Amino acid sequence: MSTKRITAIAITTLVVLAVAVGPAAAAPGDTSTTFTIAAGSLSVSVPASANLGSVATGSSTASGQLGAVTVTDTRGALVATWTSSVSSTTFTTGGASANETVAKASIAYSSGAASATTGTGAFTPGVLANLSSSGTAGSWAGVGNDSATWNPTLVMTLLSSQVAGTYSGTVNHSVA
Repeated sequence: MSTKRITAIAITTLVVLAVAVGPAAAAPGDTSTTFTIAAGSLSVSVPASANLGSVATGSSTASGQLGAVTVTDTRGALVATWTSSVSSTTFTTGGASANETVAKASIAYSSGAASATTGTGAFTPGVLANLSSSGTAGSWAGVGNDSATWNPTLVMTLLSSQVAGTYSGTVNHSVA
């Protein structure tokens, strides 16, 4: 075999190996990567209106449920806590005398247990003997996003001389 032929075979072999193997592998590298989860909000939703029913004149109390109150927390906090507060106006038939009104001090509030919750944590019900000042309707302690729904009961203590009529007032829920 001639030297030229051996050299040609060697070069051909090297070219075939180079094509089969391909380029040399690149060295590994690190990419610092980030992303953001935007915090949501803390909100409360309540029924637009509620009818607590009716009682006969001379009754000592009137009571009923307001409907679903829901607090939704989408802030995504590591420690997710909130407190819902409740307050009320005086209920009245339109007159100003004592027997035409139900004073805030004569209105009791009880959230009862939460009928539905989401997330990891616990709902603590609120019970207020009267609504003469704002008080805790319920609270939550947990982690991450959550929600709690309850159907509070109002109990109005009535005077024996309470005037017949439709009594109106406003119950306000807030959350912080």
